[in-house]
Amino acid sequence: MVVRRSNFVSICLLALAVAIALTEYVMYSPSIIPEVLDEDLFTKDSGVIDAPEEQYSVPKDLASSESERDDADTTEKVDTQIGATPIPHADAAPELPFSESKEHTVVIKSGDTLGSVLSGLGFGKTEVYQASSALSKIFNLRNLKVGQEVIVKGERGADGDLILLGLEIRPDYRFRIVVEKKGESFTARKVDVPVKSVIRNISGTMDPASIHYSLKQCGVQGKVASEAVRVLNQVVNLRDAKRPIDFEFLCEYFYDNDGHMVSTPGLLYVSVLHNGRIVRLYKFKDKDNTCEYVDSNGMILSTIARTGSMLARPLSSMKVTSGFGLRIHPISGRLKGHTGIDLSARVGTPIRAAASGVIVRASNYFGYGKYVKIKHTETVSTAYGHMSRIAVRSGQQVYQGQIIGYTGDTGYSNGPHLHYEVLRNGRPVNPLAFVKYEPHKLSGSKLTRFNRFKSNVNLQIVGLTQSSGKVVSRSKKYS
Repeated sequence: MVVRRSNFVSICLLALAVAIALTEYVMYSPSIIPEVLDEDLFTKDSGVIDAPEEQYSVPKDLASSESERDDADTTEKVDTQIGATPIPHADAAPELPFSESKEHTVVIKSGDTLGSVLSGLGFGKTEVYQASSALSKIFNLRNLKVGQEVIVKGERGADGDLILLGLEIRPDYRFRIVVEKKGESFTARKVDVPVKSVIRNISGTMDPASIHYSLKQCGVQGKVASEAVRVLNQVVNLRDAKRPIDFEFLCEYFYDNDGHMVSTPGLLYVSVLHNGRIVRLYKFKDKDNTCEYVDSNGMILSTIARTGSMLARPLSSMKVTSGFGLRIHPISGRLKGHTGIDLSARVGTPIRAAASGVIVRASNYFGYGKYVKIKHTETVSTAYGHMSRIAVRSGQQVYQGQIIGYTGDTGYSNGPHLHYEVLRNGRPVNPLAFVKYEPHKLSGSKLTRFNRFKSNVNLQIVGLTQSSGKVVSRSKKYS
């Protein structure tokens, strides 16, 4: 009986707990959303339920445009707040030349002509032709160089068409050419550019084994160094110096009003102390604009080179193994005239030009093998045979002491050597007994003008001298 009572009490308590749970579930559970409210009516960001479309009186397309405008305004406000730069529209037209400024600078490229440049900017054919014709009266249009700047002046008319007002080029550091439109035609004129000349003295020491590098280390520019070496090698062999060579150059630099260098420096004077001998050369420009290098005595360099200095050694060692004239040919065994001398040397020994001149042949030449011939003057030439390798080409200008090839054993040869010839009026002469020519000297009014020029140069040089076997510099002016 007791057991049955306890079971009944348990059942009652369980039923009471279930009733309480159901009551709490009904009271505190969320409201059920009607099925007519579709999920798409909710705004994802705010969770606010939109009203049905029937409640709006604004057309759908107008509503969408207003929505886009609101989005754009919001974006613009955000960009303004964070300092962002608005991104230009992808379809925005590029800025056209002469829309903001009346000048436009064009750099000439390979294949360009003045006409193609102006037409490419959008100018009419008539204006391009008239401007080009005006310019051609002063300047040869074929002389336009790659990299040349052309300043084009123009403007846009009321209808947007381009109107050419003129152009400007500067073909030389000394002047510029201006083309201007006057009325319906164009005119061209040359305008001188103010240029300031500055004379600079450069001195130092050059190493015979690396002349150009030494000059560069002393601040001598490449073209000036090449010119100085070329003229000096016509009177001395710089490479056979027994000690470092002291030098002094006088150069003229040109600057515009803004301080920019407008041309390559010009060499006015060169001086070296070579094996105890001082050599001075002046670059004299006569009133007819011809330039000549002249020594301190008025002797012209181009004629000085025709003297014994022309026979500078083609090889460092002049060991003669076969002389000039009749001999027993080493290969045929017959008595035959020898047109030059044979100099013994190992294969690959550098061969240097005996004097400055122009290469007239650089190729294989019958029994001479690899052969080079240099024309020095109208009457004097030298030739080099049996080379292993040629280092120059036909038509090339070479200076005295320049390497033109290397010794070898090509052609009809019985061993490595150099065949060296000197020809006068086309006929071979003995290189070891070459006749010296007397150099030409300035005379008359030309000599007077040179002496005046030399005095002005001497006022700006220090000069080189020799004392007790040591090289020193002093401020004494040479006359």
